[in-house]
Amino acid sequence: MWSRVKRTAPQAVISAFYGLGDIVAGLILWLYFPTDIRWAALLYPPLIGARGAISGSVAGRLTSALNLGTVDTNLRRENEKLWEILSTGVSASLLASVMIVFPFHLMEIDVGYLDLLAISLITVCGVSLILLPLKIAVSFESFKRGLDPDIVVYPLISTAADIVVTVLYIYSIKTAGTFISLALASAVAVISVILVLKWFSKEYLRILAEVLTATVIVIAIESIAGIFLNEAVSISDTSLLFVYPAMLTELGDASSILGSILTTRLFLGTLRRKVPLVDILPELTGVFGVYLGFFFLMGGMLWVLGGNPWVSVLTFLIAFPIMLVVTTSVVLLTSRKLDPDNFTIPIATSTADLVTTATVALVLSLL
Repeated sequence: MWSRVKRTAPQAVISAFYGLGDIVAGLILWLYFPTDIRWAALLYPPLIGARGAISGSVAGRLTSALNLGTVDTNLRRENEKLWEILSTGVSASLLASVMIVFPFHLMEIDVGYLDLLAISLITVCGVSLILLPLKIAVSFESFKRGLDPDIVVYPLISTAADIVVTVLYIYSIKTAGTFISLALASAVAVISVILVLKWFSKEYLRILAEVLTATVIVIAIESIAGIFLNEAVSISDTSLLFVYPAMLTELGDASSILGSILTTRLFLGTLRRKVPLVDILPELTGVFGVYLGFFFLMGGMLWVLGGNPWVSVLTFLIAFPIMLVVTTSVVLLTSRKLDPDNFTIPIATSTADLVTTATVALVLSLL
């Protein structure tokens, strides 16, 4: 058992350090978040969540495919499974951009539908296109070096995506309603359509349907998270924003690592469905210890900024057990008829965002 813990913990540390890179996203929020725009906090979680759902699905399917040998580490046209995975990710980003803003169009907020759509397209589709090369490079290189892509790939992609999403979101809000914003949104949409048509495969529609189903669930969950974030920001100073993206990412990464391990073991036939967590107890132990330490570290950052350090630690101790139940349930329920890679990471990360944000609001109200 301890040999597996020792093998998992160092790789989890690497992933957690990647996640700590979300402090950059937090710094951007802390410095530039438009607190005068009352709907800004409501829209941020759905946008970052949709990015997570789609990137999570792409990363989960890609890492599983590498472990199973159905994707080769090359960019040849014959590597059909790779292009199938990437095309569904790009098209899901395009469609998700439209779905995200529809509920907000029905709300009484002081922004037009086209401006909301431009913000969503620039943020969600933009990050999908920008990070495509990084997803491929990290997946291939980690696999070639003998690392477990289930542990390494998604956390790095998640952190990079959160930074890019935050930059694009702040930029798109600042330029909303301008010609530059509409032109950039149109360009992103056109490029996405071209790539989808170029990479179209016979399994495209079936996989896209599953990815979009998961994305709809994610958007609904993240919209609720937006309400909790709005509440948390209203009862706390802006120091919370400094660690907020990192808290989301770290808990989401921990859940995604365990979800990816569960789905890979399930595909390999080494997972007992009745007690799946028993089969990965060493990996679970290593992941828990590593991420608890990083939440203590983020608590220290809050303390330096004048915030309450226990907000971070208590959030992890409450939210992590909840996410264990959610992640395991999603893997087992979706594996019966659907591809769990299309559901496990997206739903686990979005639920982690909701649980984290709700727990933060609860802890802030109690402390």
